[in-house]
Amino acid sequence: MRKQFVGAGLALGTLFVSCVQADIYHRETLSDFRAVSIAYDALVCGIWVANESNEIVLLSTFGKEIRRFDTGMGTVRSLTIEDNGLLIANGWGEFRRLTREGQPIDAPFRLSETLYDTEGLHRDADGSFLVVEDDPSRLMRIAPDGEMIMELFGDSFDPPMTEPQGVTRDPYSGNILVVDDNEGLNSLFELAPDGRVLSVLPLSEFGLDAEGVALQPETGTLYVGFDGGQALVIFDWIPSEITIDTPLARGPDCAYS
Repeated sequence: MRKQFVGAGLALGTLFVSCVQADIYHRETLSDFRAVSIAYDALVCGIWVANESNEIVLLSTFGKEIRRFDTGMGTVRSLTIEDNGLLIANGWGEFRRLTREGQPIDAPFRLSETLYDTEGLHRDADGSFLVVEDDPSRLMRIAPDGEMIMELFGDSFDPPMTEPQGVTRDPYSGNILVVDDNEGLNSLFELAPDGRVLSVLPLSEFGLDAEGVALQPETGTLYVGFDGGQALVIFDWIPSEITIDTPLARGPDCAYS
């Protein structure tokens, strides 16, 4: 049975959040699976998962393991999909590109001199990168050449987003999705492209210490990784509103869910 959770008028501690409705429906929980960063890949119809080790894992959209390989990086803290493969980061400022088979494309490099504690990473449709860090709490947009295009501080949000860990974007609504871990609200923040808070969905009912987030847009399937209890939780997702006039590019079709 799916469990609906509605994010309108949520009581978070002593702070009452009045926001437009957004819905998530719990579908399935995959236990004993650490997922600190997640990225949906329409080309292979799967989910790439970093588990804060030297390996990354490719899962089917059902959660079945397809592939696993050593990245050559001591630890992988965040990852995203690019046209030719994967971009991974160790959370200490170092990035590396790999093919989908795990072969290095280039030597380790810095995506931007401003990035160190990279907790979440998402390559957007225009080639720029959405990045979240938690010390300080920041949501950034970085151009492919490393230029800072946007920098928003989560402490200034209402409610505050103090420990952002994972980021993705819904290409249909245009909204940015960020998970905040247990040191924050352990919630899913839905943001407009300019950082305006649209909704905040508490996640503690489903897991502790939210770390990663990914979306399969064709089916509205949302994946959230929890470090506490080591779980990957699958939801159906309905955004609160559409904030762009034209849907973003989403890559090839992948109709499986």
